[in-house]
Amino acid sequence: MAMLRTLGAAALILLAQLASAEETSVEETIATALRAAQPTLVVQSAKPIAGQNLYEVELTSGEILYATADGQFFVYGSLFQTTGGELVNLTAKRTDEKRLGLLASLDNKDMVVFQSKGSEKAVINVFTDVDCGYCRKLHREVPRLNELGVTVRYLAYPRAGIYEDQKRTKFTGSYKKLKSVWCDDDRPAAMNKAKATGFIKENLGCDAPIEQQYMLGAEFGVRGTPAIILQNGEMLPGYMPADELAKKLGL
Repeated sequence: MAMLRTLGAAALILLAQLASAEETSVEETIATALRAAQPTLVVQSAKPIAGQNLYEVELTSGEILYATADGQFFVYGSLFQTTGGELVNLTAKRTDEKRLGLLASLDNKDMVVFQSKGSEKAVINVFTDVDCGYCRKLHREVPRLNELGVTVRYLAYPRAGIYEDQKRTKFTGSYKKLKSVWCDDDRPAAMNKAKATGFIKENLGCDAPIEQQYMLGAEFGVRGTPAIILQNGEMLPGYMPADELAKKLGL
């Protein structure tokens, strides 16, 4: 009996190993096919969709594709499933879950925080740029958001990128303004000034995480500013009035 149990356990381990090897092989097949067609697209992972000959492919850029196991067919866009008489956007759900994991890694000390007045009812994280017109418009809504119990946490996303040249010898104006805000002893006051005037005294003498947050924005799927990330991982691209945003938050 003991020998049978041992053989059974060994068989299960072997099956698991074979399944893992098969999955790895499929991932390599998909990655090879995609790389041959478009070398700039690099596969980070390829996971099977239950019961289907279809794989969810995550690229290193954070984008999601869908592919057949042989790597012959690819679909770019949202995948929906009918569940309980409703259409569920599996792509959005998967992306929101990923953003939730990224949100957990954020720390107030690395951001510019405008704390809610009184009891905090919600928190939004906003990828922002100083010179962006709609970013300034959203910033004028921050006092009202704070009154409604919403804490606003800013993350840096210089729309012009980090460097002006390929040799990386000159920083962009967007980068320098954002870093000057982050390096200020009073970040909220510096942000207020920068948003209101478009000007702030240059101060690049600190180890501000501007580049890291810019790269983080790409992982979140940010394509422009402002980009508002809700606590459930959902992203709202663009400007939204405070009262409308509060309603979206269920306040």
